[in-house]
Amino acid sequence: MKILNGWKELACIVLLAALCALIVRHFFLAPFQVPSGSMQPALKPGDFIFVSQIAYGFRISGSKKWAPLEPRRGDIVTFHYNLKKETPYVKRVIGISGDSIEIKNNRLVINGNPATYTLLDNKADNPNSDLFDLYEEKVGNLTWRVIFQKNKIEKSNPNFRSLVVPPGEVFLLGDNRDVSDDSRYWGTVPTHQIFGRVSMIWLSLDRQQPWAGNRFPSMRWERILARVY
Repeated sequence: MKILNGWKELACIVLLAALCALIVRHFFLAPFQVPSGSMQPALKPGDFIFVSQIAYGFRISGSKKWAPLEPRRGDIVTFHYNLKKETPYVKRVIGISGDSIEIKNNRLVINGNPATYTLLDNKADNPNSDLFDLYEEKVGNLTWRVIFQKNKIEKSNPNFRSLVVPPGEVFLLGDNRDVSDDSRYWGTVPTHQIFGRVSMIWLSLDRQQPWAGNRFPSMRWERILARVY
């Protein structure tokens, strides 16, 4: 009888844990895998991330939210856009409602104020220092890191003409500016199409550095449980 009671207690614990995991998964945190390098260096291919689904309000049904909040400039978010509703994307919020966004020779200009760029010598965060330059991009008091093809930011390039972000929408860019498919090509994104804000990396696998006879990807231990900025 004691053994039977023990199994019942274990089954209750397992069921309760599974129920809690389902509630967290459905309402609070959602897992995603980063498939491409468009958000390097913040996110790398093979990163597994958690996305906070309540960062911009608690979703109660469909696209409706209780106490909705607007995304902030600099947030990294997951979303879908109208042309590919079945595909989740991850990008950085650059422009919010009412902002005027312009790009001149790869340099951001927001509301008439150009961003500033500082070249960084950090090979650990640069996916390939022979091909890319790593910069700190500063907008007001916010900073994040971006990469460009080698010496490209110093050259004359086609510009992105000024666009004013409509109400209830955001302008999104990838941090890897030369390979990112983003708002420069398909426009702004309504905030109700945003799933949530990327909060942390819970696992990171490097398939470019396999081991055991090229059968398994290596682990990026330094990125496990790292916060995302």
